[in-house]
Amino acid sequence: MTLQTLSTVTLQTLDNYRNAASRAVVAYHLAGKRLLGLVNGALESSVYPRTAKVAPRATERLNEVRGNVSKIIVKGADQVAQRTEQAIVFSSDAAATQVSKIADFAAGIDNRLLANGLQAAARVTMPAAQVALAVSSKVAQGANALADAAGARPVRSMARKAASGAKRRAAPVARKAQARVKTTAKRVAKFGKRVAA
Repeated sequence: MTLQTLSTVTLQTLDNYRNAASRAVVAYHLAGKRLLGLVNGALESSVYPRTAKVAPRATERLNEVRGNVSKIIVKGADQVAQRTEQAIVFSSDAAATQVSKIADFAAGIDNRLLANGLQAAARVTMPAAQVALAVSSKVAQGANALADAAGARPVRSMARKAASGAKRRAAPVARKAQARVKTTAKRVAKFGKRVAA
């Protein structure tokens, strides 16, 4: 269990939480629109036909106001969902970048004592990281189920594409860190031979 595997598990956990947050936003957005549609439908089918018999002008005016309020609510929900999605993408990208930088820094350490200490810390931390990954997977599954229940089935394929894109972006970082770990190990071995000589 190396620092590299710890960073990979951490990146996967971040990706799961990003997916879960995105799917929760989709569920909120669709559920809000569905609720608004139900309220509007109930007013149009049950209330307005009755009030039109008694006060046709007032009913017509109320219907116009309801339409305007509905447009404002939909526009506001769209903006909230869009900005929240942007914040999710920004924060998860920033976190993934920091994890990658830390992995690169740790892989580039030439001090044998410090490198061994970091390896030991990674081994100790790995079980907790794997538990966090399992929990994040369950959270992502729950968010997917919630979004599907809200009617977002077609969006899931876009989320999968985004998740695979995140994995593709993380792969070169992982390979780079692994190469640095190997280079550091070779340097340490050469240094050990020189000291022994």
